[in-house]
Amino acid sequence: MNKLWQVATFEYKRNVFKKSFIFTLLSVPLLIGLIIGIGLFVESSNVDTNMVGYVDDAEVINETGLSPELSAIWVSSYSDPVEFVAYATEDQAQDALKSKKIQAYYLLPEDYFASRRVFQRYIERPGENAERQFFDYLQLNLVNNQPQEIAVRVALGTKAVVRSLDGSRFIPESGPTFGLLMPLFINLAFLGLMLLSSGYTMTAVAEEKENRTMEILITTISPSELVGGKILGIVAISLTMLITWTGVVLTGVFIASRMGISWFGDLSMDWRIILATLAIAIPAYVLVTALMVAIGSVVSSEKEGQSISSIFIILHLVPLYISLLFLKQPHSILAIILSLMPFTGLMTIGMRNLFSIVPTWQVLVSMIVQILSAFGAISFAIWAFRYGMLQYGQRLKFGKLVRMKRRGSS
Repeated sequence: MNKLWQVATFEYKRNVFKKSFIFTLLSVPLLIGLIIGIGLFVESSNVDTNMVGYVDDAEVINETGLSPELSAIWVSSYSDPVEFVAYATEDQAQDALKSKKIQAYYLLPEDYFASRRVFQRYIERPGENAERQFFDYLQLNLVNNQPQEIAVRVALGTKAVVRSLDGSRFIPESGPTFGLLMPLFINLAFLGLMLLSSGYTMTAVAEEKENRTMEILITTISPSELVGGKILGIVAISLTMLITWTGVVLTGVFIASRMGISWFGDLSMDWRIILATLAIAIPAYVLVTALMVAIGSVVSSEKEGQSISSIFIILHLVPLYISLLFLKQPHSILAIILSLMPFTGLMTIGMRNLFSIVPTWQVLVSMIVQILSAFGAISFAIWAFRYGMLQYGQRLKFGKLVRMKRRGSS
């Protein structure tokens, strides 16, 4: 056992303290931050709080203002309200626009109630917030003279809320929140780890084979300790990445929620689903890691191993390719089968949890299948390593190796 930990520690230190690892560790959060920053910049560039004018030839907008009830709704609707200025004639509005007192003005013609046409005039396109607020303001004025109950009901509009049958989760009208999508983010994070750590996994055994260090190591350590230590070290490397990225993401989410960004306003999460996702994701990752180590034990080059290991990544993405077939019926036979299979279970259950509640028994069975598959993959990796040492220097095919293992087991 002591040698297993020595191998794991060596594998961890050998990769973690490389400049390439540090670059990979930092580049992903920086890239995500850059993408979010560009998105926030684009969104902020579409916001302009300068005044907006209007010429009301149809006398739609009430000169005395909105009723107190509608005024309260209007004030609470926007954090960046735009001030609207009335002009008696279009010439006055044009002069104000040319002198940049207003960013745009709207013209309501005399036949507005018949045509429902509104003309917009501007030199530079106004902010999207100004356009949205003007038409909301126009709608409030259209119902301003109606009875209070009717006016308030129309002003509030409709709000559609999608709620699970047990009432534990709901999707607001604005769409899924960050907390609701967290299980899916965890799935994507583990898939990203599989892709990024494939290089470390392939080199875990290939380098010792190429420089013939393996012949010396095998005289002092058992194959199970060597392979198990390398798998443990690679998992620790991946957890280092995951913990670092999680810390950066949580910091960014905290800052975004403090800034008042609506998408991060509701950070409530269903921890049962998150824990269930992690319980499936961790053995699923160990499964792929062990199979990659097995491939690295028998292939002749690292490049050849990476081409084979990409199959395991593709298998995890199968639910994304056929998602339309089971998302409409999340409890269909196809959805249940994909949830219980070793490679597809992680993504399938994550996607199903967005639209429904996956039964507990399916989560438990999927977790057990992933754990048993992980132990089986570790056993297969140890056997492949031993067989690879017996066939040292010969070109082996992974498919042939699987068939030989199957015949040996039977």
